Amino acid sequence: MKREEKIEMIQEIIEKKDPYIGLYAELLLSMGDMKLNYRDYMITEPINCSEELKRVFNADYDLCAALLTMVLREDHFSNGSFKRRFAAGQVLPILKRMRNVLREK
Repeated sequence: MKREEKIEMIQEIIEKKDPYIGLYAELLLSMGDMKLNYRDYMITEPINCSEELKRVFNADYDLCAALLTMVLREDHFSNGSFKRRFAAGQVLPILKRMRNVLREK
């Protein structure tokens, strides 16, 4: 998938401001960026999602994809955590960073 296409797809999700978890999973899957090995990108053990999310502002594209995957997986184990993180403003910054990194290339 071309960089411009990814930027458009990410921007569409950002503009929706919808906390529906399926949109974010589908976005990563359709772009081929779901990081099933997201644990390889994390620096806390056991993974501390709140600490890991502090890294988003300096993250490269792959780390952002891993962080978003991590948040999606967290919801699998702790149902409703995605909506809480979305409401706390912790999801859209990941997408914005992904978009901005792609624009800078």
